[in-house]
Amino acid sequence: MRITGGIFGGRNLLVPGTSDIRPTQDRVREALFSILQTVVPGAGVLDLFAGTGAFALEALSRGAARATMVEKNPRHAETIRKNLAALKADATVLVQDAYLYLDTFSGPGFDLVFADPPYALGAEKGYAGVLATLKTRGVVKPEGLFVAEMTAVQQAEETPGWELLRDRRYGKTRICIWRNLNA
Repeated sequence: MRITGGIFGGRNLLVPGTSDIRPTQDRVREALFSILQTVVPGAGVLDLFAGTGAFALEALSRGAARATMVEKNPRHAETIRKNLAALKADATVLVQDAYLYLDTFSGPGFDLVFADPPYALGAEKGYAGVLATLKTRGVVKPEGLFVAEMTAVQQAEETPGWELLRDRRYGKTRICIWRNLNA
């Protein structure tokens, strides 16, 4: 697994040696960041269910101003810290449940939020509730983006206050991008 572009492009990332983690394929991240290329520079980024931190690290590599990564598993969070150290990058790593983080969020919102939960968890909870929480808690700034990775069989949910900008399949993976409307 590697960073696909930016100042850290080509650098390898550590991946925890466990089946609990399902890193997003390099080609999927590369395609996603091609779509996001005008949004990332200078952005504040939140990576929920961070795993290896690949989404946030990719964003930092491509010019994001700040990144926060939320990962419940302490071993995975330590891997993220090692990846940050190897890249000499700075970011906040929180060892916390992503849903609890969202429910208690206060502070400046983010321009770009990534969520790549374990597929079973994402399918069980869906994204309508997450989108509502992101809006009511101010996690995503107005006009900011929420990017979710899910199984190809899951459906993107139309949600009031959000515009579904992209819904793309990459093999068994689906990537959806919603924009937070001002309303």
